Amino acid sequence: MGDGILIVCGQRDLGEYMMNLIASEIPGGHLLSLSCADTLRKTSVGEFAAVLIVGRLRDGTSVDLAGDLVQNGCQRVMVVTERSELCDAHEALDGTGATILSRPLSKSALIQTIKLVIRVEESGGTVEKAKLMLIRLKNFSEPQAHRYIQKLSMDRRLPREVAAQYVIKSLEHEFGSQNI
Repeated sequence: MGDGILIVCGQRDLGEYMMNLIASEIPGGHLLSLSCADTLRKTSVGEFAAVLIVGRLRDGTSVDLAGDLVQNGCQRVMVVTERSELCDAHEALDGTGATILSRPLSKSALIQTIKLVIRVEESGGTVEKAKLMLIRLKNFSEPQAHRYIQKLSMDRRLPREVAAQYVIKSLEHEFGSQNI
């Protein structure tokens, strides 16, 4: 796994802003890509800790690009989409493993989600996996997912690991294990 994040954005100003924002919180050699073609080329040549797709692209849609990246073996793909496009994005990317985030999105929620996606892929911890599933499938923010598992743990008097396993099993039952 690479150490930098590939930020994909068709608008250079927004892309540079996102790159600076991420660089201030997450160390690594982050790169900016302005098109689908450039992104596919960069991901075929190098490996990244994660790929974040934000904003409109000139030569394709962010959802189609995310699907192509996952199909090509990229892991840790995140797409930020407009709330009005959220259902279409979920339908198109269902079962691919791509993380879909909707706007408006706070800076801290974005950074926490990126860190969580990277941490889950590295460690595979049960609590982190449950949080990521809540983010992907239920559109929770990272703090909401954390609080949900914490509250479930306290309410049922279970260790957090057990509560996280319960969340994972219930989401697999609700959404089907092949769609997760």
